[in-house]
Amino acid sequence: MRARQGNRERRERSLRKTARSPRTTFLAVARIWQDRARGWWGIGLLLGVLLALVGSRLWLSSNVRTDASEPAPVVLPSVPGEARAPVRALAESVLRAVRFGDRAALERLLLTQDEFCHVLWPALPPTPNLPCEWAWSAYAPQNMDGLHRVLREHGGRDYTLLRVEPRRVVSYGDVRVYERVRLIVMDETGRERTVRLFGSICELRGIFRLCSFILD
Repeated sequence: MRARQGNRERRERSLRKTARSPRTTFLAVARIWQDRARGWWGIGLLLGVLLALVGSRLWLSSNVRTDASEPAPVVLPSVPGEARAPVRALAESVLRAVRFGDRAALERLLLTQDEFCHVLWPALPPTPNLPCEWAWSAYAPQNMDGLHRVLREHGGRDYTLLRVEPRRVVSYGDVRVYERVRLIVMDETGRERTVRLFGSICELRGIFRLCSFILD
């Protein structure tokens, strides 16, 4: 039991410390979710082990491009000028929903399953034999846990946005991902502070969404 818990904690620390592509992050979160499920049901133990074995093979191939003709991701030096206003507007919407504890408003800012499967997933480097529906079903529960955390820890706080600072911006053709976003805000006392309320921002052909509330 202790060994299993230690393995899970090491995997979670690795997920927090390592900058990953969105697809790799989704896979890593799915594996953590599977590990936690093992302690809940006896049947889940057997299924979780099977999925973990399959997932480990997919993990190793997640950075292998199956079509050499596809364009490689491009890391941009900063947020492009035309994206600054919509990125800031999305962050402002998050802070407003947090201020009022509006769960429904936060959910409306999230990437939908349709956008995930039909716009984002096809644009990312391919992972053989992994359907987006499977990744979404494993990823969605952790996303909801993240949303609960945001409202529990920050609900009712009156933050004023100063700056939006993604760790990096990666372009996958007509899709961009603003990774590991930090919000520099001023709190009610006038003190400047840094908060992380969500993971990354996805720009899907000009539409801006929160990728998730998971702090990747």
